[in-house]
Amino acid sequence: MYRRLLLPIYVPSLFSSISLQALLVLIPLYVLNRGGSASSAALLIGLRGFGMLSFDLPVGILLARLGDKPVLLGGLAAMTTSTAAFAFSDSFWVLGAAAFVSGAGFTAWMIGRQSYITDTSAFGERGRAISAMSGIMRFGGLIGPVVGAVVAQAFGFGVAFIALAVSAGVAGLIVSASAHNVRPERQSGKVHLSRMREIVVAHSRVLATGGIASLGLQLMRSGRILLIPLFGHFLGLDIADIGLIVSLSALVDAALFFPVGFIMDHYGRKWVSVPCLVLSALSLALLPLTEGYQSLLAVALLAGFANGLGSGSLLTLGSDLAPANARHEFLGIWRFIGDLGHAGGPMMIGVLIELATLGAAATATAGIGLISAAVMYWLVDETLSGG
Repeated sequence: MYRRLLLPIYVPSLFSSISLQALLVLIPLYVLNRGGSASSAALLIGLRGFGMLSFDLPVGILLARLGDKPVLLGGLAAMTTSTAAFAFSDSFWVLGAAAFVSGAGFTAWMIGRQSYITDTSAFGERGRAISAMSGIMRFGGLIGPVVGAVVAQAFGFGVAFIALAVSAGVAGLIVSASAHNVRPERQSGKVHLSRMREIVVAHSRVLATGGIASLGLQLMRSGRILLIPLFGHFLGLDIADIGLIVSLSALVDAALFFPVGFIMDHYGRKWVSVPCLVLSALSLALLPLTEGYQSLLAVALLAGFANGLGSGSLLTLGSDLAPANARHEFLGIWRFIGDLGHAGGPMMIGVLIELATLGAAATATAGIGLISAAVMYWLVDETLSGG
């Protein structure tokens, strides 16, 4: 299983994640370094989330019509070009457009990978296969922020953005050379938006309950990505210190993918997803109490541990729930619900920063996470027993 997915999915995931995770740390710091506000940085991250949200359903349709490989390559091409655009413009509008395209490319890459693994893996190995992908992404998150921050501090943000674009481009070349296209079985002409509505109606309960949990986790993840650098900046830490904190958090996060995959495939998906949601909410609630480097590092490590417990858990749950005759479209819908949180989190945080404080934004995000944990525990069925 791991050898089969090594070149088409795992190695490109490492390169793309190095680029992505560094980009998400550098964007808010770049805005602040140029004299922008914390709410402007949140808006830029939110535009990236809106790009993800806007393309979730179209990607599901494209997967059903074209197969996996064209979608994977298109996503990586969009990530590469948009990341390079950050190096060549100071205009907020250009940066906003680049952020939007980056999000659209990422959602194509993300759903395409999930579809590829689901199409080529047996049910009993799916949790480990997806968890391994998530773990490799987290190792990229370990490398990317610290390297990106060091390069930005030593050579400037422009050089750092170009280096990240090259990393995403390498991922695209590997996929082009190694992935085979898993073609949909049915006629492409039958795939349209009205069919997406039919799928939503037919699977409304699982989309409402599991979708709320997915939305809450994605909201906390996007909030954590934004809030840790912002708290670091306002605590007076430099770019390299913030990058190191984020990378150490990613180290803890990445270390858990193998045991998490084992637990999912042997005990159940909820054994890891519920603790992930609860501890993620706790880490966000503790952010306003940080007072310097050590306390911020401690909270970031807790956040990394919590996120690591969710390595691929909701992706696996979505793959389990996806009906065989509408798998690609369902995955697009599932991702759309989660990306409502990914896009809405930074937007909500930006508004709360303007209306209240940075601490209030972190606390509100934690509260939503606890509600999502309750929904996951009491309302979402365990899918492992259904395999």
